Amino acid sequence: MQSGPENTRADEPEVSLLVNLRGAEQWWAARYEFLKEQGYMLRPRYRPGWKASFTEVLDTFDCEDGQSLQYAQIMDAIRISDSTMVAIKRVDNPLVEGKRTISTEERMMTLFSSDEHASNPQNHSIPLLQALHIPEIEAESLLVMPWMRSPVSPHFRSVGEGLQFIKEIFEGVQYLHQNHVAHRDCSLNNMVMDARTMYPDGFHPSKPSRSYDWKTRAKHFSRTRCPPRYYLIDYGFSRIYDPSKPRPLTYGIRSGGIEPPETKKPCDPFATDVYLLGMTVRLDILDGRGDWENPGIRGFEFLRPLVNDMTQDDPSQRPNMDEVLSRFSEVVHSLSSFQLRSRVPKKDDNPLLTPFRAVSHLIWTCDMLLKRRPAIPVSQ
Repeated sequence: MQSGPENTRADEPEVSLLVNLRGAEQWWAARYEFLKEQGYMLRPRYRPGWKASFTEVLDTFDCEDGQSLQYAQIMDAIRISDSTMVAIKRVDNPLVEGKRTISTEERMMTLFSSDEHASNPQNHSIPLLQALHIPEIEAESLLVMPWMRSPVSPHFRSVGEGLQFIKEIFEGVQYLHQNHVAHRDCSLNNMVMDARTMYPDGFHPSKPSRSYDWKTRAKHFSRTRCPPRYYLIDYGFSRIYDPSKPRPLTYGIRSGGIEPPETKKPCDPFATDVYLLGMTVRLDILDGRGDWENPGIRGFEFLRPLVNDMTQDDPSQRPNMDEVLSRFSEVVHSLSSFQLRSRVPKKDDNPLLTPFRAVSHLIWTCDMLLKRRPAIPVSQ
């Protein structure tokens, strides 16, 4: 995600409760009343009169109100009208002659949240629920969207669950290209999962494994039983093109630790999107990133030829998104039900635990078959 403004301006109101808050948290706490008036309630940590429930620094990890922001520019809140958890993101608005203009991100999100696009199942752009404009700040807007979680948390239980994620993200970028938009930053850190069906009682925004009230572990179901939906986020670098004119060659940007070859030589931006998607599948599913957090996942080697073509150094040799989806569908259709429902262990799994996990997976698979859940989950 792009970093947002963090420093508090000199003209911002003084709030006594801010003494124990960190950095950008002070900015959000100072906007508590404004956000409440707009229908959004912040966590107790950011409310007027807050007093910490902890006394030692180490205790912050065990207390709900000790959980600070993960990203300085994004605040979680509860929509008062229906108790839905939302994300509120600060974005810069370019000023032209001292007047507010709409940021690229707001413009793109507004476009794909319109009635024309919102009803299309191929559209996987995160919905914009509301754009808020703070009266005293012309240079920023607040974009409200549903709160999401990492697309790989929790771990995929089967090949089919992983394929649902890949398919929906491929569809999302294809839909952008069909509408003459290049994302330009479509790596894993800009992909999210709407897991409200999986987590009916919700989860905590700072530690998704815990319940929202911090009292228990977050109860959840598998993707196969309660299919989620995947979305693309962060359109700060995106561009929309005139279909009547050739797309100008564009330098690629580093995205999620991935540096496309076209950072040194410009090319068609659509080809860069294909490269970033291919590298995301390679690094975040097939091979891993060589660390304990992402060691790679077994069971997806059948995607290797497609991924290799998507990540060719020569952009002209890469398939376009229509070809990517076509080849992906052919590969998936060639797989048996047994393959689709098979377990996908991490590459660093303890081999001593493999037999026990295999038995547990077999029992779970039988349960999903009895419930007639498809091998590849289908989001609504």
